[in-house]
Amino acid sequence: MNKNPLLLFLLLLPCLTSANMDDVCLINVDNYSYRLIEKSIDEQRCVRNNILQVIYTMPNADDKRIFRQSSRWCRFDRNRDIRDGVLSCVLYSKKSRNFSDKK
Repeated sequence: MNKNPLLLFLLLLPCLTSANMDDVCLINVDNYSYRLIEKSIDEQRCVRNNILQVIYTMPNADDKRIFRQSSRWCRFDRNRDIRDGVLSCVLYSKKSRNFSDKK
């Protein structure tokens, strides 16, 4: 009957790979603790491909430090925007990446 199962699979693939880029995980922090961000991601039940928006509420938030923190959660095949103490990106994982101790 079905002569090409690959064709059927390719037609169903978009349904199987749906992303949650319609959901935003909004997190407010008053320090650079990655553990606090990780806890908030977990509490809000954020998942891969959600939009992660972290608002650093301390005065004069350091964009360089925020950029380093973006390496913990953001996908690198999507845009990362860091401006005026706000990080916005596509979430890669609920768990933080680790920085290597090697130099």
